Amino acid sequence: MACCLLIASCTSLDDVEDRLDRLEDKQTDLQRPPRLLSIEFPAENNPRVLITDATCTIIGDSVADCFVPNIMDDKQLIPHVTYEGDSVTIGKETIISDVTSCNFKTPVKLRVYSGEETKEYTVYVHAFTGLPVLWIETEGRTDITSKEEYLQAHFKLAEDVVTRAAGDVTEVDGQIKGRGNSTWSMPKKPYRIKLAEKKSLLGEPADKSWVLLANYSDKTALRTATAFYMGAISNLDYTPRFHFVEVMLNGRYQGNYQLGEHIKIANHRVNVGDDGFLLEIDSRAPDNPDSRYFTIPHIPWPVNIKSPDVAYDDENFNYIKEYLRDADKALFSSNFTDPEEGWQKYLDMDSFVDWYLINEITKNNDACFFSSCYMHLKRGDKIKMGPLWDYDISLGNINYNDNFNTDGFWIKDVEWYARLFKDPAFLDKVKERFAYFYSHQDDIMKDINENARYLRYSVQENENRWHTLYTYSWPNYDIWGSYANEVQCLKTWIAKRFEWLKNEYDSM
Repeated sequence: MACCLLIASCTSLDDVEDRLDRLEDKQTDLQRPPRLLSIEFPAENNPRVLITDATCTIIGDSVADCFVPNIMDDKQLIPHVTYEGDSVTIGKETIISDVTSCNFKTPVKLRVYSGEETKEYTVYVHAFTGLPVLWIETEGRTDITSKEEYLQAHFKLAEDVVTRAAGDVTEVDGQIKGRGNSTWSMPKKPYRIKLAEKKSLLGEPADKSWVLLANYSDKTALRTATAFYMGAISNLDYTPRFHFVEVMLNGRYQGNYQLGEHIKIANHRVNVGDDGFLLEIDSRAPDNPDSRYFTIPHIPWPVNIKSPDVAYDDENFNYIKEYLRDADKALFSSNFTDPEEGWQKYLDMDSFVDWYLINEITKNNDACFFSSCYMHLKRGDKIKMGPLWDYDISLGNINYNDNFNTDGFWIKDVEWYARLFKDPAFLDKVKERFAYFYSHQDDIMKDINENARYLRYSVQENENRWHTLYTYSWPNYDIWGSYANEVQCLKTWIAKRFEWLKNEYDSM
């Protein structure tokens, strides 16, 4: 009996030790820092809202980002949440996973509590907006911090069969880096993409080189699209083609972008043949060690040779430098109006007129032969202006140089154009072509309206990500609050600008 009692006593001690171990484990668990493990929105929890499950990506230790693959009228959703800690709140409400319905229309604060510790996350729920979606995954999910160094990346572009595209999915490896000048310093970054193989994106001719424009300072996101629409109906040889897309970068929604063609020499882009030239008047050229530039007496800033690759004083460099210097000399000669020996021997009138008018109508700040002013030359032909580029601070979206006003010339005062306006033949062509653009105002307004409607869901998601509609972003002149107000301001500005220019040209 004593032996049995001894065994019973031993068993009892083991039980006590097990219970103590379990209590210690429980205390250890309770002492763990609070942490969100996962948050998702199962379709079965949200049968009238979601067509499939949507899972958030937890980024770092402060953000949970989710992309819902269908358009939603609202974002009242029931989440499934796992976490380490005692409880979870969203806003001020304690939630029960798979039970509590929360409003995710705007970013919400999710807090995990463990004892006296609290961990906060911002939860973003982005709904499909009807735009194509571009997923970008950099190698190791490395941040893109350089305009010089490419990162390896994988790209997946899903088009939408309901709206403007064919419903195709394109996947390809490649590289990505930053791009832009002043735009690179803004929170929402623009990017340059180089694919590993030529691909057609959104129906455009296959190529390796593409760009993503962020439009951070343009609250309408429409100024570049509007200028490019005018380019598409103009006499310019080529205007880059762009499409609005949503960008998911390393699991996080990055906002609304324009995905389009990088300016380069190619048969389907700047078509100047194998021995032609692509040039840019660029004030920043001397600061770039890769630039190969020269100066022209009556052009205020350097002319940079973008293509082909040249060395200073090699045959190509000297050829194009001398060609432009001869053109400059002819333009400022005493017989510059002579169609055979004056400026028309070197400069293509149609492109110089239409490029001028599009930049004058939009009052494009940088187009005063300061930067992003492209020219191209096919050997045996004449210098042509274009392609168009860089319109985020045009059409009144600027608070300096008086370019927020709808009156006043801007491009006409550039030295080359001031000289061209002294030739009656050039002035006559300007007046003829302005009448053409003036007659297409309804088409321009229709394009703006269609794009604004197309972006109606996207602008809200972009606003949730970047909060730009109601706050100042350099160099905004006015802040109109709602997206509809911003678009209306743009249309009003264009209409007034057309009328001011019509009065001026009519009086010449």
